[in-house]
Amino acid sequence: MVLEPARSFDEAISIEPLSSHTYAAVLRVEWCIGTVPNGGYVASAFFNAARTHMRQTHPTLHNGSADPITMHLTFLRRTEAGPAIFRVEDTKLGTRTSTLHIILSQNDKNGGLRDEVAGYITISNFDTEDGPSMATGFELLPEPVPGGGGGENNAAKVDLRRLARDGRDGAWSRFEVAFTSMRKASRHAEIYTPTTLGQVRRGFVEQWVRFKPYGEVSRWTDPALGFLVDMFPMMLETFDTEPWVRDEEAQKMANEVRRYWYPTVLLNVEFKKRLPEDGVEWLYSRVQTRVLHNGRMDLDIVVLDDEGAVVALSNHVALVVGAERNTSERGSNGNGKLNKL
Repeated sequence: MVLEPARSFDEAISIEPLSSHTYAAVLRVEWCIGTVPNGGYVASAFFNAARTHMRQTHPTLHNGSADPITMHLTFLRRTEAGPAIFRVEDTKLGTRTSTLHIILSQNDKNGGLRDEVAGYITISNFDTEDGPSMATGFELLPEPVPGGGGGENNAAKVDLRRLARDGRDGAWSRFEVAFTSMRKASRHAEIYTPTTLGQVRRGFVEQWVRFKPYGEVSRWTDPALGFLVDMFPMMLETFDTEPWVRDEEAQKMANEVRRYWYPTVLLNVEFKKRLPEDGVEWLYSRVQTRVLHNGRMDLDIVVLDDEGAVVALSNHVALVVGAERNTSERGSNGNGKLNKL
């Protein structure tokens, strides 16, 4: 069966109730990396499944305004484009927080269901959270480059309007993601990064990002944050763009990274604040890898709004494996027959 593309991000992560604790979804091919749906896109679908479940099955809990404040997702097997089922267990229903255990499953070739992603989602109401607050002195180093709208008072800022209009502002320009025919999910975001040699280094990426699902400029909303925290120029791919390649070693690395796929093993997100109901056009994210060793790496992500407030924090564990693992035939349990992930 050939699936027609969705017409919007909301449709791409839409959830249909089948019962009080079971929901149907369709993972879309246009949000895939190769044959596998992007992990952040899957995270957004989990967000929507959790929110839908609370609205439908527990409409009065948390004053009827229940939203995820944390997500912990473990990717057990490769997902694929096509129908999916979310099964929800109410692990805890509380006054301040509730916890849902959600499993995403898809059909295997023998007609059974294979569990592919398991998650624990903590639910609360941002508007009724109560308790002490304090300034901790936290700061990102090096200091992030803030976004502004141009003018004399914004000389030290990235002119976001100019980025949108011209694709460049000073040292910042649009990052052209390589191999978008395979990395289809990357087409749904405009990513702007610094390109001067002094600002580019391995294991570190900072970016201003606009949401552009299906080629239409949109706005970042709470459900879309899952996608954002898994959408960035991969640490090794910073060597793909010719102006950033300055020596033979870097060029050799550029040739090597084309062979790899970066599947998510674990994805955690904490939502620090609720975005405005109509969303925001721009968000800043910083991605840092501390150690890449034997094909396994950590990723630490901080998301800020254009006022410098922390919107979300995320950390991942990902693998670096041969690209053929993305497309290898799946066994009945969802793993490749020859190259098990």
